[in-house]
Amino acid sequence: MNSIPDINRMMLSAALSLKKETGSSVVLVFIDSTDDWGFWKGCASKKDLVILTQKAATINDLERYKGDLRAIVKLPEVRLARIGQIKLSAIMCMTEGVITASDRVVCMTGLSAKGSMDTLMCLDLENETEIFSTAGVSKELLSKVKPEVIETVLGIALELSSEGREGRTIGATFVIGDHENVVKLSRPLIMNPFKGYPEDARNILDDAVHETIKEFALLDGAFVVREDGVVVSAGVHLDAALEEEGHMPGLGCRHMAAAGITDVTDATAVTISGSTGIVRIFRKGKVLFEIEKGPRAARGL
Repeated sequence: MNSIPDINRMMLSAALSLKKETGSSVVLVFIDSTDDWGFWKGCASKKDLVILTQKAATINDLERYKGDLRAIVKLPEVRLARIGQIKLSAIMCMTEGVITASDRVVCMTGLSAKGSMDTLMCLDLENETEIFSTAGVSKELLSKVKPEVIETVLGIALELSSEGREGRTIGATFVIGDHENVVKLSRPLIMNPFKGYPEDARNILDDAVHETIKEFALLDGAFVVREDGVVVSAGVHLDAALEEEGHMPGLGCRHMAAAGITDVTDATAVTISGSTGIVRIFRKGKVLFEIEKGPRAARGL
């Protein structure tokens, strides 16, 4: 029987062969699936690899290899199943500018409970529709909204989806960018809890603000976030709505409002479903990406 290091190396060899045969641009490797995270060090094609991890300590350990690899990308620390890992890895790499929405990529991952890499997937991002749509991830979007703002909002949303708040699941909406037009097309449901505070005290990029955001996520209404991460308001009702023919079956009012506001403005919206915990990104009136709540620790996953 092959050992875990042997399995990981064989998987990596297969991934690199698949990259070559399919003309893929990179291999995305989610290394938290195994304790043997250095299995790629002997690879002669390190520039073909993008290493992804959720662990800050691993990021520090990887710093010495930064010049050898195509890129090193930090993911939010939330529990994810395999497909969730692949979805999040691809979106984060696009927002970091490591890959583009027109690339073909090979993804390599697994579940930490097994201790080894066990999954390879080749994705043509331009034509991918089953896992996610990349139509709204563009250079135009990334030039208007700081990538770290999108990453931070998505990380908070995934944490709220995974952990809930005060012992219960919650729903929430974050609208990012084009804030002046978003404000014109919304109305307050409550007094704005962020009004009057200095901008640096309400910037979502400041870790100290995250707990405040999570507390206000219990309120009805959406957050409006400026392109640079400053939270403009919370608890607002989004008045924009899609025309009837644009309605998406199976999605509730929160999601329809997110679709509507992104259809008539240049904003991006991130939603958390209060019933399922699914996190979705909306762009130009459509679901760009969705990720299911990760498996519970009680399952050993």
